[in-house]
Amino acid sequence: MGVDVLLMAVRQRGTSPKGRQVRPVEFLLDPAGRFARLCASSRQPMLSRVDPVKTLVLTRADMPQFISEVETELAASGDREVTDLLERVLGLARQCAAQESHELHLDGD
Repeated sequence: MGVDVLLMAVRQRGTSPKGRQVRPVEFLLDPAGRFARLCASSRQPMLSRVDPVKTLVLTRADMPQFISEVETELAASGDREVTDLLERVLGLARQCAAQESHELHLDGD
């Protein structure tokens, strides 16, 4: 089971949840489950909350901590494939941090 990372654009009309529209901007699929395994074994508080069967929605406000935790895992990684994966996750997280209307969805299978 993998955890896909989706950068979502959110448009909110009014205050009702019915006025909320979400559309994918970019995504990173995790068919081999590498990101899911990394999160499961992580000692970082936010990464360890990632569930391989649920969706964790992170907002722009969550990005400083999320980016810091991914950078910590990246620095500790000795595996080139994991390093590439984490760099791509960081790219999506940085885009999310740059846009008020974006969210990062960590979507379990």
